Amino acid sequence: MRPLKMEPVFKERLWGGRRLAEVLGKPLPTGRAIGESWELADHPHGQSRVAEGPLAGRTLREVLQQDAEAVLGEEGPAPGTPRPFPLMVKFLDAADRLSVQVHPSSGGAGAEGREGGKTECWVVLHADPGAWVVEGLASGTTLAGVGAAVDEGRLPDLLHVRPVSAGDFVWVPAGLVHAAGPGLLLAEVQQTSNLTYRLFDWDRVGPDGVARPLHVREALEAVRLEGQLPPSGGRGTVCRESGLLLESLVASPAFTLARVGLEGRGWTASTERAWAVVVALAGTGRLVTDDAETPLKAGETVLMPARAGWYRLEASEALSVLVAAPPGRGPALSGGWGPPPDASKGVS
Repeated sequence: MRPLKMEPVFKERLWGGRRLAEVLGKPLPTGRAIGESWELADHPHGQSRVAEGPLAGRTLREVLQQDAEAVLGEEGPAPGTPRPFPLMVKFLDAADRLSVQVHPSSGGAGAEGREGGKTECWVVLHADPGAWVVEGLASGTTLAGVGAAVDEGRLPDLLHVRPVSAGDFVWVPAGLVHAAGPGLLLAEVQQTSNLTYRLFDWDRVGPDGVARPLHVREALEAVRLEGQLPPSGGRGTVCRESGLLLESLVASPAFTLARVGLEGRGWTASTERAWAVVVALAGTGRLVTDDAETPLKAGETVLMPARAGWYRLEASEALSVLVAAPPGRGPALSGGWGPPPDASKGVS
């Protein structure tokens, strides 16, 4: 099965803008504030479609229904137990502040009888001067203190605000109180879930003059306090040499994520009999397999099916990508997952 380049699904948001078109060249619908571009999604609220090739026009769900084993490999569900693709990839345009929110863990969400939990992370693609994110609560904050602050309208006093700039990584495990400030363009990798509990929405109203609903009880049940949050497990920069930068960002029970920077060279990886997702953040290049060559530019997402076996990223100038994989299947980050079947191609 060839690499699957995906088409996005655009989502209008109260806090959205037009930067997805200005920076990433997305063909946004006119006259609408678009906050999210769902690049890879297998969810009832949005299904991305294959952009080109023999499967062009099919949704990710249809592709999985046709041949889940080819896409998912060893990570596939047991026969007769279909489930959504485990990750979603998005670009976010935070022209205004996102709500202060929290996502539940899989166990907590399951207790609701709804969809799964949501651990996610962000990579900052663009940040206006003074840009910030909310990354948890102030040290020493208690759940009772959060509840009281919400009731009294002073939750912002308890938020831990972190300045950010382009290139920064933000880890958002389930249970972390978080928000994105205005002037940010973000790449987001997350578990497949659209379950969000709002704690505070900056006292704003929608176009209809009505405030969006809050979910205070559910949010307080989901919040994890200082010392209760899992680390990303990433190791930071693990390989830096001429034209190649490899970073381990996430190694968690939810997913594995690496950032690969290339300039005038290539990098070869094996899918290790499981899927991988390549998200282009900046620059241009190409993705090469045994029987396909896929041009790649900033803002594009490619699903590497398990059956592809291996792939190679090449960049004559500069290319920066994220590579997501199932838990425990991330890159060794010493030049790739390993050589392609034809060892003469080498690993560089």
